[in-house]
Parts: sequence; structure tokens; C-alpha cells
Amino acid sequence: MKRVLPHTFELGDIVVEKNTSFGRKRVGEIVFITEGKRPKLRLIELSPRSLCPKFNGNYARLRHFSTLRENCRKLRVINIKKRKVFQLGDVIRHRRHSSFRFGLIVGFHHPDGLYSDSWEKGYNGKDMIECVEISGRSGLPRKRDTDGRIKKFEIGPSNAKMCEVLPMDQNGGVRIKDYYLLISS
Repeated sequence: MKRVLPHTFELGDIVVEKNTSFGRKRVGEIVFITEGKRPKLRLIELSPRSLCPKFNGNYARLRHFSTLRENCRKLRVINIKKRKVFQLGDVIRHRRHSSFRFGLIVGFHHPDGLYSDSWEKGYNGKDMIECVEISGRSGLPRKRDTDGRIKKFEIGPSNAKMCEVLPMDQNGGVRIKDYYLLISS
């Protein structure tokens, strides 16, 4: 009597460990399948939220792990929403009272003066965001104060949203999508 395997896996499939002894479910991408009495999968460990590969402590090698085939199930990638985090160079919209101001992210600062890991990994939700104030019209020019210096502001994550930037086309240079609708509302 031939044993029927519950799942058929292929190289490149993204799977989740069903029952682990670590107390957490690991997510991985299949890179090698071994056959035999107890088939095993060799996987590259992925971050469960963004499906980005995880690295060892010194960022030199990818993190690998092996598990039995019956301990895994396929992950439906459609269910994972890629969450957008603030990163350097992103354009944001900050609502203050009843008006908007637009900014280009140039840095992150920890409120207690500690080193911020947001520089490498993207915004962590705790840091203050440092921005250069810009105008949303064509070309996204930087705003200047009366002395001619560039205006900067720092904000927390509240009331800040990402803006979609349209590329240069026949209507003009780079600009914020629906800029005139935002400022008139």
C-alpha cells in the first residue's frame, strides 16, 4: 500500500511550520527537498510580516532551517499584506489642525536620545520623524523660511500618511497625486 502525502511541495513555495517546539511559527521558502522515509524540507527563514529573508547576526549569511514535510503547510501569500513603513526619502502628508503640510523624510530620532534602528530597518513606530517641508506642486520644491534656510519639522506617527508621488510626464514634473484635492478639502 502506497502512502499518500498530504501536501505536494515545490521549490520556491512559501510554507509555515504548523507545530514547533520553539513556541513560534517559522515561515520559510523551500530551497531543497530531501526524499526518503521521513522527507525533509530545507528552508530560508522569512519575516512573517513582510516575507523578507532573515539574516544571521552579522548579515553575512541567510538564516536556514530544516523541518519535516508533514509539519508544514503552504502559506497563502494573498493573505499577507505588505505593510508600508516610513523610510528615508518617502514623501508624507501631516495633518495639523485643519491644514496639511508635506514633507520629505530625512531622518529619525529616538525620543530619549538613544540610537534608532529605524535608519536600517525602516520606521519602528516609536521614533520621531524628521522631515524637510516641501510644496506638493510640480517639482516638489523645498520650502524656505524668511532667512533663506530650509524649513524642517519633526513629527510622531500620528496624523502622518504616505503620499503617492507621480513621475514626470507631459503635465509637468514630479508631484503629489491629488494635491489640489487635498489642499481644497
